[in-house]
Amino acid sequence: MQNKWVIIDEKKTEARLRLFCFPYAGGGSNVYKRWNEYLPDDIELACIELPGRGRRINEPSIRQKDILVGSLKKAIIPYLEEKPFCFFGHSMGALIAYELIQSLNKDEGLLPKYFFPSAHRAPHLNRSTNKKTYDLSDKELIHRLRELDGTPETILNNKELLNLVLPIMRADLQICETYQFSNDNDIIPVPITAFSGINDKNVTVQSIEEWGSLTNRSFEIIKMEGNHFFIHQFEQLIVQQIVEKLELSLV
Repeated sequence: MQNKWVIIDEKKTEARLRLFCFPYAGGGSNVYKRWNEYLPDDIELACIELPGRGRRINEPSIRQKDILVGSLKKAIIPYLEEKPFCFFGHSMGALIAYELIQSLNKDEGLLPKYFFPSAHRAPHLNRSTNKKTYDLSDKELIHRLRELDGTPETILNNKELLNLVLPIMRADLQICETYQFSNDNDIIPVPITAFSGINDKNVTVQSIEEWGSLTNRSFEIIKMEGNHFFIHQFEQLIVQQIVEKLELSLV
């Protein structure tokens, strides 16, 4: 079984659990392409591919959170019914994964064994601002991407590549910057381990600690060296931390 939303490059028929990974703004399934090198045989990696990037580059990006989550839920449910699963999401990916958990819990009675949000403040702390990054001019947006230090200069200095990347970034940033936390959201009965970059200028450790207020199960925060994109510097260490938590949850 495979569809365009869920990419499983290395199928593990004997896996006891699936680890679904959600990309950050502008990212695709390739963000996690090396994680299989560090995962044991009993955990199968499933990467989420959103429209407009990667293998779906010819599709229009989705700019509304509810549409994105609804479409993703429909596509992912068959994978969730096969075996236990958990979610990891970095930056925007954490927000999308959280909203998907809320929707799955309320509508389908499905919950992950574990949730790993990374480099994103707890969603109830999100506040809309008058100045929206997704509305910036191309020049201003490129400057902002340089500040975040997550987009290679080879892309930022290439007009043809920018023509592909900027519309994706605007769509993703619109989802994040127009997000409104619903007071109807339930406390989720799922253990959470959150990852934080201690040198992240945009997301403080304190704001990530607030994820603990959204679960009635165990909560832990793991502080990593590096900036907002520490995920690229410490892939193996992050995967090791995830595997340790999952091995305990599968006992």
